[in-house]
Amino acid sequence: MLIERFVSEGLAHNSYIVADGGEAAVIDPRRDVDVYLDLARENGLRIRYVLETHRNEDYVIGSSALAKLTGATVLHSSRLAFDYGTPVHEGDRFGVGSLELRVLETPGHTDESLSFVLGETKARGDAFMVFTGDTLFVGEVGRIDLYGESERPRLAAALYESLFGKLLPLGDGVILAPAHGGGSVCGGHISARQHSTLGYERRHNPRLVEPGREAFVRALLAQELVRPPYFRRMEELNEHGDPAVFARAPSLVPLRTGEFEERLRAGAIAIDARMPQAFAGGHVPGSYNVGLEGLPVYLPWVISHDTPLVLVLPEQASVEQVARMLLRIGFDRVEGYLRGGFTSWQEEGREIAHVGTLSTAELRRWVESQADVAIVDVRQPGEWEKGLVPGARPIFVGELERRIDELPGDRPVVTMCSSGNRGGIAASILARHGFHHVFNYLGGFGAWKASGLQTVKLERAQAQPTAEAPFEDRDADWPPA
Repeated sequence: MLIERFVSEGLAHNSYIVADGGEAAVIDPRRDVDVYLDLARENGLRIRYVLETHRNEDYVIGSSALAKLTGATVLHSSRLAFDYGTPVHEGDRFGVGSLELRVLETPGHTDESLSFVLGETKARGDAFMVFTGDTLFVGEVGRIDLYGESERPRLAAALYESLFGKLLPLGDGVILAPAHGGGSVCGGHISARQHSTLGYERRHNPRLVEPGREAFVRALLAQELVRPPYFRRMEELNEHGDPAVFARAPSLVPLRTGEFEERLRAGAIAIDARMPQAFAGGHVPGSYNVGLEGLPVYLPWVISHDTPLVLVLPEQASVEQVARMLLRIGFDRVEGYLRGGFTSWQEEGREIAHVGTLSTAELRRWVESQADVAIVDVRQPGEWEKGLVPGARPIFVGELERRIDELPGDRPVVTMCSSGNRGGIAASILARHGFHHVFNYLGGFGAWKASGLQTVKLERAQAQPTAEAPFEDRDADWPPA
């Protein structure tokens, strides 16, 4: 018997392989499917099934590719008209050697959400593990906002029934195997803890200890999450089947500075994946600063998938890992990366742009003196509830480009988040749009609060709801006049 989990960095996505007796099933595979093929080859396994817990929305699923490469049967819910695979229903069972996977229909996160209960055939239905997709996480449950505001009450009620009527009755000792871990956009406060059981979640998961259905639904309806616009593209690819097959992630091309500059002139956009401090000290003009760790989550907020990209990477970055990150979220037009990193650009005397940085002490002086400066807090709505720096205007970083006209162009603008990374994204957006006096507050709200400085409560009138707007021409105003 073999059970292995694969974690996709940045996305906090979990996929699994279950094998016994020379047969294997893969659950919720990622797009770069070589990890499953390699494991199968090393262990003499035939991948017989690919199981999808739902139409995932935060990454391109690798089911179609695995089916084409191995002949495996893709199994998913009958409640959505997928263009590929075989629909399954409540109670269907599938054998993998001496193991058995049983289908549970567990709607709530989405209507077609499934869970797969794993047990030994000889155990006559007793389970020892359950693959819950985005229905139940460690310390959290699935988000219920993917169908729009009007559907949230219905989905919250359905999720309650799935959790308390189907999953928890499987038994306290059953091991939980969710599709995402801490840091994922698919839940509000998923724990960073890697392992759990249904019993532990029943006793300690904040969502599951709510006293009754009404309280559970009320708590979920109060949750505020942002819905990235790229979810639509992922859902479309995952519903109709990804036409591309990547047995391995494609290699990224190293570009000399001249080649890099040629790509920029031809319309490519530069993504600088260094830390915000390094970006502030000097960067290729017009670059977006999306740090390596936030690349899978925040890049799709600022760049559409059909945009050609060139990359500036940190010195120690794994080029292969970056290629995998971008492949998993559907960025297939990456034209290369700057060979030698930003140092090579600098040493050849190319034009360099800068943004400013602020320490807590410096921002404190500006706030206390009521300096003529605009402060924009680019955290998510749920984070604003913890407080704001006095005078800060809340605009989520994913909405900033759409709402750029709300900020003054004739005075300094300070960007801030919880630590400085999203503030770096925001600062780069403002710089691209011609703001000349931009400062990223390093340390962010976390440092401000740790210093014991005054915070103010969010006024509801300040917080405009985030809108899932389609991508416009992001470069219509670049370069700025």
